[in-house]
Amino acid sequence: MKRLLTLLLVLLTVKEMVAQPQFRAATAPPPTNRVTVTVHPGIELLTIVQLLAGKYPLPNKSRYAKETETYFAPCANHPAVEYARKLKKVYTDLPELGYCLDNFPAVRIHYPSHTDWYTLNGKDSVQTYIRLCRQFSEDSHFWAFYQQHQVDYAAWAEPVHARLAREGLIDKLDSLYRFRTKAAHWTIYLDPLNSWGAHAIMSQKLNPRYADRVVYNVGFLNHESTDLSVPTFSLGAESVMMVWHEGSHLYTHALQQQYRADISKLAYLFNGADAGMKRNNIQDWAHCFDENLVRGIVIALFRQYQLPKEARKQAAQEVVSDFQYAGDIADVISTKYSGQHAYQDFREFFPEILTYLARKYPTAASTN
Repeated sequence: MKRLLTLLLVLLTVKEMVAQPQFRAATAPPPTNRVTVTVHPGIELLTIVQLLAGKYPLPNKSRYAKETETYFAPCANHPAVEYARKLKKVYTDLPELGYCLDNFPAVRIHYPSHTDWYTLNGKDSVQTYIRLCRQFSEDSHFWAFYQQHQVDYAAWAEPVHARLAREGLIDKLDSLYRFRTKAAHWTIYLDPLNSWGAHAIMSQKLNPRYADRVVYNVGFLNHESTDLSVPTFSLGAESVMMVWHEGSHLYTHALQQQYRADISKLAYLFNGADAGMKRNNIQDWAHCFDENLVRGIVIALFRQYQLPKEARKQAAQEVVSDFQYAGDIADVISTKYSGQHAYQDFREFFPEILTYLARKYPTAASTN
């Protein structure tokens, strides 16, 4: 009888341990030394300048946002702020130019060789703006403010880092691409004043000193917060999309440049009149293909690592959003590449996606 009771207790204990997700995750945690989570001083600096200029969405309420507003209010008419007000094309992701600034507090500038911001605003204007923002950093004592919040930044970063490590999302993304001989280092920048979303940063284009990093930033997205709230960036279910979607923008950028001519031959597929394209401000086929590609990759990853129901929901969401080729791209990845070894890596497989689309939609009429 005693043996029977002991056996039952052991079985119950094992059953309870297996039922707990944290136990399963703890058995083989992925390495965490490939991920840095912090607040980038340059991006934060340019966000503040843009906010003061009235050229940035208002942040969600928080104690930090209130302290920022109070601290920098005396600089509302600084030359950098005035210049931001006069720029021709100012969008929510303009603060990515802060990635050109490093070596704080003795700020060093790297001027990009090429950037879309030069096309939108003029090279001289953009470089002048970056210089004025560096002057704003000095005149406003930005570095003192940034240093005062180091404890906050570290506290915000911890749950993001922990979740990414626990779920192995980056390792799963890498397992699809296979082409990185050296594991990429991921840097995730938290944007406590960003209320609109996430954005992949092409580090090699903006600042080659950090070309070996996969970089994106993500905002504080709680629209019900108050002036007493503490920004949180745990990401929740969105972490899957943040890593797989934004990461795929970065991982496929060079491939899309390499096959630009072949991609342009499919320009007749551009569904520019659809609501999804207009809502996402997509005005050309290159941008449309880029979004369909990464969304198709995400669907394929969902099929491989998430429940079938979640994969179907993800695919349906892209149809509703008018990314009508994402499902096709996911299909060819799932049937000819994922979990197979016919291709060494995604670089070798990539042309198959273009061939598949061309065969399925050989003329503009066939897309209707």
